[in-house]
Amino acid sequence: MDDARSVGRDAVIVLPGIMGSELVDAETQRVLWGVADIGWYVRAWTSGAGLDALAVTEDELAGRIGRVRATRVLRVPAFAPMLRGVEPYTALLTGVRRAAAHPDAVLEFAYDWRLPVPVNAAVLADAAERHLRRWRAHREGSRSARLVLVAHSMGGLVARWFTEQLHGDGETRYTVTLGTPFYGSAKAAVILSTGRGGPLPLPRARLRRLVAGMPGLYALLPAYRCVEEGPAARPLTADDVARLGGDADLAKAAMAMQAVLRADGGRGLRPLVGVEQPTVQSIVLADGVAEGREYTLLPGDDGPPRRVDRGGDGTVYRDAAAPVGAEPVYLPQTHTAIAKTREAVAHVRSVLTENPLGPPLGETAIGLTLPDVVTAGAPFEIGITGTDPAVVTCRVLDVGSERQVDRPAAGRRDGRLSATVTLPEPGVYRVELDGGGASPVSDLVMAVPADDRDEPASRAHR
Repeated sequence: MDDARSVGRDAVIVLPGIMGSELVDAETQRVLWGVADIGWYVRAWTSGAGLDALAVTEDELAGRIGRVRATRVLRVPAFAPMLRGVEPYTALLTGVRRAAAHPDAVLEFAYDWRLPVPVNAAVLADAAERHLRRWRAHREGSRSARLVLVAHSMGGLVARWFTEQLHGDGETRYTVTLGTPFYGSAKAAVILSTGRGGPLPLPRARLRRLVAGMPGLYALLPAYRCVEEGPAARPLTADDVARLGGDADLAKAAMAMQAVLRADGGRGLRPLVGVEQPTVQSIVLADGVAEGREYTLLPGDDGPPRRVDRGGDGTVYRDAAAPVGAEPVYLPQTHTAIAKTREAVAHVRSVLTENPLGPPLGETAIGLTLPDVVTAGAPFEIGITGTDPAVVTCRVLDVGSERQVDRPAAGRRDGRLSATVTLPEPGVYRVELDGGGASPVSDLVMAVPADDRDEPASRAHR
């Protein structure tokens, strides 16, 4: 052990976000999610093959779980339309282990992200008790060690239910969150409504059918005044969700969970919040459709709400990612990539070792707007904000091979900074923007064959 290296002496648990755990069939051991072949995601979302096994069954909704088993956090990228997907947690795990007194101090907590947050928190409570007991008895451990929870996205909700509702706070020193939607995400409501209102890309229709009965998705519904209605703003209701085509009972259960968590403050929380990305922050409801708006509705001065673009990480708007009472740190990055950046790893390591971070994370705030599904061989445009063409560089990588397939030049078109990209064949690709400051801002896009872009509305509801 290198005594010159500053390390933490606590037991650490790393929790991934939604879709961030590998899932397998408990009986056959077949991998259902987290497949190493990135092409599987293109085939699954365009043909439907392999998705049925991920659907939550009536038995699972009734609490009879075990058909699906979570084995480990993702080592390879995974993709879903609109939700984008998850990058591997390898860099985060490596950084956490280097900041711990011994690799045995770190536990990766994979969980079945399809299921309700309280169910997974109960599993976490058992795992945390065993892990802390083992670490305290370890030759490099300490009898005074406590827990530090490091959680990406929905993992932060699981961690918070454990600490605040299952009495885990007594043994937890800190909870470090990376892009956790403490007040939900308006995008979740948009996802539930994408099957309405005419043709839509085929992968999105399959996503909606899959998540419409999935409690994990409902845990991400917005829990703030996000519905713009005339001159006022109000919270989303379970009846609204039902009119969108979702499940009212699952919505009620998720909203009850959110209300319980809102009653508690931000004790022991160290949130890292993604900013500067175009982000849906509010919605307008019309004819069973939730239309996203890239502004939030702030109280007006003795008048109607003010429309203010607060941005976010592309999925979670900035004010939803830090509970009242917590002091956030900000990073210009997307929800997909935030947990793998060197700044996020530095943030986590600094909390574990209690070393100050120094200046604010990152100096160049770049924003990226990217479609989730495009047609292979057809050009499309990516939007860039927060910089100028002379500073930003863009490259496109094939996620499966990490091979660079394009390096488009950024330029101004109609007063907006953008770049045009053509993806050569079906697959999942990573678009990276580098402005010379923080880690490149990146996100994932899936290219599908031309005949898999659209599905008639009549088929989308079957």
